Amino acid sequence: MRVAVIGAGSVGRSISRELIHNGHDVLIIDEEPDPDQTSRVPAAEWLLGDACELSTLAEANLESYDHVVCATGDDKVNLVVSFLAKTEFAVTRTVARVNNPRNEWLFNDSWGVDVAVSTPG
Repeated sequence: MRVAVIGAGSVGRSISRELIHNGHDVLIIDEEPDPDQTSRVPAAEWLLGDACELSTLAEANLESYDHVVCATGDDKVNLVVSFLAKTEFAVTRTVARVNNPRNEWLFNDSWGVDVAVSTPG
């Protein structure tokens, strides 16, 4: 399975490592990954760019991915990328991290989110 992970923070890197360990192809998209982040997940493909931009998602060939995991610490980014993945690139399944519990009601199929995952807290 091909999975695009949006966000190279600790959550995104952890998910990516687990997916790679289980034999999946992973692309990580992040605006500013530092060398330390990329060295922690060397088996992933990396793309530097703003995932909220259609041009970045087109460069990633997002339509060729089975799943998109939006794992950033910003609910707005996670919603926008989920929406774009579904509406512009016909990605089969999206998973989005909910950072602020007050925003949980937004994370549904009208925003292109198939699975919402709330952070503990």
